[in-house]
Amino acid sequence: MQPFGRNRGRIEPDQTRALSHPVRLGILGLFIRNAARSLAASDLLEDLVAEDPETFGEFSVSQVAYHRVCLQDAHLLPTE
Repeated sequence: MQPFGRNRGRIEPDQTRALSHPVRLGILGLFIRNAARSLAASDLLEDLVAEDPETFGEFSVSQVAYHRVCLQDAHLLPTE
C-alpha cells in the first residue's frame, strides 16, 4: 500500500519496525510509565539521558524528535 498525504516519503507505519530502535523503546517506556508526560523532544531527551546516560547521551533533540514521530506514525504514541 502506498503512503498518502504529506508523509509520502515515509515507509508505511509498521509497529514491529517502529520498536526496533533503542530510542523508540526508551520513549515508549517513558510514555507507558506516565501517559500524561510531555512528549516534547527536549523533555524526552532529558528524561532518557537521566535514565541511561551511556545509551542516550549521544542523541540530539532532533534525533529524538524523529524517533517520536516514528512512534506516532505507527500509532504507538498520541500525536497531540
